[in-house]
Order: sequence, then structure tokens, then C-alpha cells
Amino acid sequence: NRMAGVADEMNIRHRPLRQEVYVAPAPDGFKLEDDAPVVADLDTGIYFRPHPGGTLNLGGTEPACDELHWVEDADDWRQETTVEIWETMMLRLARRMPNFGVPVSPSGIGALYDATDDWVPIYDRSSLDGFFMACGTSGNQFKNAPLAATFIRLLIEAAEAGKNHDDEPIRYVGPRSGKEINIGAFSRLRQALVTSGTVMG
Repeated sequence: NRMAGVADEMNIRHRPLRQEVYVAPAPDGFKLEDDAPVVADLDTGIYFRPHPGGTLNLGGTEPACDELHWVEDADDWRQETTVEIWETMMLRLARRMPNFGVPVSPSGIGALYDATDDWVPIYDRSSLDGFFMACGTSGNQFKNAPLAATFIRLLIEAAEAGKNHDDEPIRYVGPRSGKEINIGAFSRLRQALVTSGTVMG
């Protein structure tokens, strides 16, 4: 957005946030073949789910006690995990799963979220003709990709038809729910929404 010269018009900003996700041995009874659930444990600030190969995936839910690691340069960050963060996550998991055997060394990856000020994505047009935005999706919008693509298509079609989405936000009716979605809720011009301030929305 900065390269396109449209960042200054935005009320909502987005920036890279470094996160780590880990792989650990799954305890008995919590493997894929056990039909184990996805667990979001907001008391300990973790989520975890079964993963192939007798393992589980584990990540954080940005509890208030954890420092957020904002990155200034999205081209300069570490993929390696941080031992101290890994140890904290393993301890949290062990508190919820007493039969979990904490591994002796970290296994996982560090990567980046693109998070907005309020953790709600931006799906919008810009003041530059032909330049549209789908950004600030944090770590949870991958599952909404088909809907995000539909929103962008509708924004493009509206712009080509001479409609001003900023003044008259586009509305979309979900084909299954029949519920109307005001795409203006994802505007770059919106005021920050009150959310959990985390990937949980």
C-alpha cells in the first residue's frame, strides 16, 4: 500500500507480526486417528490440534501476558523458533495434558501474520483506480479465502460500474445463511472495531 501511495488515506493500519507454531509428540488418545478435537484454551493462551504422524500443532492466542513481536521489515525476520517461548508453550500444554511428554528440543517455525490495528482484515478499494486491498488477515482468515475473493470481485465490479463503495458500501448475501454482510465493515476508512485484539477476533 505504501508503494502504491495509498497508505496515508487509511484509518486502519496493518503491519507484520511474528508468530511461532510448534510440532510436538501427541499423547495417547490425542492423535488424528482418535478423532481428537481442535482445542482453544484461552485460560492458558494456547490452541492445539492433532496433526499427522502422531504429532500435534500448538500455537498461542496472544494472551495479555505474552509480548507481541511486531516486525519493522517484513523481509528481515527469523524462521527459527525461540527457546524461551517454546518452553512456555510446552509448559502451558503440559498443564492441560498431564500425560504430555515435553520434547527435549523445539520443533516448529516462526513466520509472519499481517495484522491490522483491530485484527479485522481490510477488503477494500483504494483511491488509486484499479488498486484493491485484501490485507491484514492475521492468522485466521485463510479459511475465509473464498469469501474474501468474492468480496474483492464485487468491489472490482462495483468500481467498474462507477459505484462508490466508500459512500455506499456493497452488501453481499451469504448463499447458505441468507444473511447480509456489509462489506464496508472491512473498509480501510473504518474506525477501529472493538475486538479481542487477538487472532481469535
